[in-house]
Amino acid sequence: MSRFPFPMPFGWFKVAMPGEIPEGTIVTRRLFGTDLVLWRDQAGEVVCQEAYCAHLGAHLGVGGTVESSCIRCPFHGWAYDAAGNNVEIPYASRPNRKAKLRTYPTRQHVGIVFAWYHPLEAAPRWELMSIPEYEDPEYGEYQVFDYTIKTCLQELGENGFDHAHFQFVHSHPKVGTVEKIEFRGFDRTVLSSQKFPSSKGPVDARIDIFGRGPGMAVTRYRGLIDASLIGCSTPIDDETTHLTFLFSLKNPEHDQHVANIGRAFVSSVNSEVGQDIPIWEHKRYQPVPALASSEKPIAQFRQWFKQFYVQESGEQP
Repeated sequence: MSRFPFPMPFGWFKVAMPGEIPEGTIVTRRLFGTDLVLWRDQAGEVVCQEAYCAHLGAHLGVGGTVESSCIRCPFHGWAYDAAGNNVEIPYASRPNRKAKLRTYPTRQHVGIVFAWYHPLEAAPRWELMSIPEYEDPEYGEYQVFDYTIKTCLQELGENGFDHAHFQFVHSHPKVGTVEKIEFRGFDRTVLSSQKFPSSKGPVDARIDIFGRGPGMAVTRYRGLIDASLIGCSTPIDDETTHLTFLFSLKNPEHDQHVANIGRAFVSSVNSEVGQDIPIWEHKRYQPVPALASSEKPIAQFRQWFKQFYVQESGEQP
């Protein structure tokens, strides 16, 4: 039996970093339970499509080519445009109007390439969240870390609402104080004060989380340093998730002391992910959990997350 009784959620999900898709090349990804191809059209815009030719199912990412604003199949030379339409069959007088590649809406946003996934191919329901730090010259470039984790998207997201585990898994001095939790539409907010360990003992700090949809959230840390962490979670399949952390540190003066603290901070957060992974990969979803009285946010998060499952939300294309 499956560890998780969920279908794949819909939403905007990271599929690549812009530099990973050079012009004229085809990049393959295994996401959303299928194989995808990513390429750029003549205008330089990223295209995200299913990888299999509508003709006889050849994989476009294995020997296929990009020509102008088309992707060409290596098997029989059929060409498809950025909308997924067959526009040429080399040995026929006209294209096959019924032959079409599934094409996912894409956005290049805050230096990340996102694609919209919906099992019924419904149009996007919301716009991607703005990240002011990305345009702020006082913040540095992203430091990017990737993980492939054998768990589902909902389990990863729930971790941010399980405040007790910071003490018991990550050895934080004590459970932080949650000042505000809000679920509104597709958005979620958690404002909290924490005690962070340091060489001089516990330090007062903040962890404030702002998310939109199931695939993206920004966590803002305030304490010894100011830092922004964009977390992007993308389903590979129903039980595997690709997690990307993109750190940006505020250090406009390029102070070496701040840089050293930042380096230790990034290392600490990644170490904590390493502590979480064995738990994520070996736990199962408890549909009726025995929660402590302080753990109401876990139940609230689960209720909020249901809207991203078609069978739960009743959403139609």
